[in-house]
Amino acid sequence: MAVKDADYASLQKIQSGDEAGLRELMSRHREALFRFVYRYVNNEADAAELTEQTFFRVYQNASRFRPNAKVITWIFAIAGNLCRDFIRRNRKRQGDLSLDVDLDDRTNIQRGDTIASSLINPGEAAVSRESLSKVNAAIFALPHKLKFPFIFCVLEENSYDACAEVLQTSRKTVETRIYRARKLLREKLSDLLA
Repeated sequence: MAVKDADYASLQKIQSGDEAGLRELMSRHREALFRFVYRYVNNEADAAELTEQTFFRVYQNASRFRPNAKVITWIFAIAGNLCRDFIRRNRKRQGDLSLDVDLDDRTNIQRGDTIASSLINPGEAAVSRESLSKVNAAIFALPHKLKFPFIFCVLEENSYDACAEVLQTSRKTVETRIYRARKLLREKLSDLLA
């Protein structure tokens, strides 16, 4: 059954050769897709490139889309596959973690800013950055089967049902994979949690 939404209408434009449909999809979903991909590959430049590749694939394969699910589900499935393939090709590059990530509000540090509060000393800021780096590395090291649902549902706050649709599996499988991802992360980050 076709899911009728603005995304489907945009995809139909692409299928008829109108590039405006791609621009519409990009304006609606580029930011969320970039966040997802960035969290997956943990590198800003690679995330930007993979996001663009995802939209290129959407444009290139629009005629193959079968309207039995949401268009956004199909887009995230493409992005997930590109991320998985990218990681496989670049396994030796795993140490390329970016520390450019915004820290949470407690530290009052933003990308490119200096310490904005006298309550946070440089030592505490360094510990926060080191902790964030360890968390990012632990998430990056998760196997694809666990990483995708963890990032998609937990970090990007999508529903388990939407993830199950993207992965073409059951909700229970998604729940199990997220449980296993959290367990692995707790084990890897036990020194931070203590």
